[in-house]
Amino acid sequence: MSSNFSNNFKSLRKKRSLTQEQIAETLGVSCQAVSKWETNSSYPDISLLPIIADYFGVSVDYLIGHDTSRRFEEIDRVCLFADNLFTENRYMESIPILREMLIKHPGNEKLMYYLAWALSGTLNESKENYEEAIILYHKILEISTDTEMRNKVSRDLVYRYSTKGELDKALSYANILPSFDLCREYNLGRGNIFEGRKLSEQLQSNIQLFGKAMLECLEYFEGPYIFTEEEKLPYDTETVKKKISLLKEILE
Repeated sequence: MSSNFSNNFKSLRKKRSLTQEQIAETLGVSCQAVSKWETNSSYPDISLLPIIADYFGVSVDYLIGHDTSRRFEEIDRVCLFADNLFTENRYMESIPILREMLIKHPGNEKLMYYLAWALSGTLNESKENYEEAIILYHKILEISTDTEMRNKVSRDLVYRYSTKGELDKALSYANILPSFDLCREYNLGRGNIFEGRKLSEQLQSNIQLFGKAMLECLEYFEGPYIFTEEEKLPYDTETVKKKISLLKEILE
């Protein structure tokens, strides 16, 4: 604990116009103990911190000078900076910055996720980085209770293991993900929650989102992935191309 506790404790006591003796009597400690807290000579037992914080009507974080809001602001700012680098395919540049932030804020799942994303965008540069990314993804799954974060990690592991050729593992994480009819966008569009302009905007957003997904599926039929050379194509490729073109027009 730093001098932040001493300063905050003393400031809170004076704001309430309380003496050290009054505080000592309330908390059941000696006046000497309270005096040492304010001179940064010693600190209260950790079990006393919630009691002191509750007495002054503040959080323990505030009492010990650990400003949670500023910590989250710093993390968000660094992640936004990393996002901008990602859009320019400058993954390597973000890695040391994210590593440094994880040292400062160990165990933060958002930072771990961004670092994993940065590392797995560098497969051509270093396969070791890719392995580290997978380890980070698994660490997030061990600690995170956030459903959206766990779904994003499971989705990413589908592609990471697929890239590595470990298809059984890729399939196992794909099966963890919720089915289409459980996704947020689909249910917001059909759940009688919105009306008027809000509903119109949601439905248009869904058409774009699901239309692009459909387009990706159709485009696979133009490539070599659907059937082997020994298998006869059961469809007319020109018809598929026309359908793709039509869908693009709809999305536009």
